[in-house]
Amino acid sequence: MKEITNQEIIDRYLKRFSHSKSSQSMRKYCLKYFFSSKFFGYSGYIFNISKRDVIDYFDYLNHLDNISLQTKKNKWMIFRSFLQFIMEYYDDLIIIIPRYSIQWKPIHKKPDSNKDVVMNKEEVKQILDHMYNRNYNYYLLFRLLTETGMRIGELLNLDCEDVNVKKRYVETEGKTGRKIYYYSEGLAKHLTIYLKERINKETDSNALFLSIQRKRYALRTINHYIRNCVIRLKIEKWISCHTFRRTLNTLRKRMGCPKEDRKILLCHKVSDVNFSCYVKLNYYDYIQLYDKWNPYKNILDGITFNV
Repeated sequence: MKEITNQEIIDRYLKRFSHSKSSQSMRKYCLKYFFSSKFFGYSGYIFNISKRDVIDYFDYLNHLDNISLQTKKNKWMIFRSFLQFIMEYYDDLIIIIPRYSIQWKPIHKKPDSNKDVVMNKEEVKQILDHMYNRNYNYYLLFRLLTETGMRIGELLNLDCEDVNVKKRYVETEGKTGRKIYYYSEGLAKHLTIYLKERINKETDSNALFLSIQRKRYALRTINHYIRNCVIRLKIEKWISCHTFRRTLNTLRKRMGCPKEDRKILLCHKVSDVNFSCYVKLNYYDYIQLYDKWNPYKNILDGITFNV
């Protein structure tokens, strides 16, 4: 009988999370810290992982100076999840996971935070103009992120059939169920042209946006791209994908958009008493609501504006 390889074991573990591409990508990257020669570099057979290997890997993570304690704990949690899976999935396999020798040191790199970072309209346009002139695929991806305020995980999971260019919305599934995000007429024109080309590409993926390898984008790739873009433009803010969602919500608030409307447009779960009136809105009510509180109106299609 052919011996199963390390990669086949890892692939079987990752297959359990096929419902979420971002979860798969995150777990795959975390396991690299154990197996890749760039990091801890375990080169043996997975079924031969010993208690000593596990302790040595914990010590390796514990003494890294370039990642925060929470990041280390996340990588350790994924590694333990992987070990637990292979012990339960494959017969007669026992890997001892130490308890008493696992203690995190008191000092680690402080976690970075950009929870208060918000862009102004000029910075948003500067970023999108930069992408438009260099990579149209990224331009459309981030413009959709900009105008809808959807979460990056929701956007990366979009398939071509989730886009309705005639009615100007995308449909996705989130933790709270079905979600609808609206966008502008200008973006609808771009997406109409893009979709005609996209459906003619030969690929097994139904993803709306494709990487160079003609696969669905990984979250790490998108985060890396936006970070490099901000650095090139010398914008002195730590801008992440979630900054676009926060910025859209903040700009709407500055326009005077009521809290209930902001929640509806960002697909937040709403428990307010006033929410009962929104369930009666039809499509035309929603699109008018979006257009009324679109802070980027006449901005993202090359029209001059004042910040």
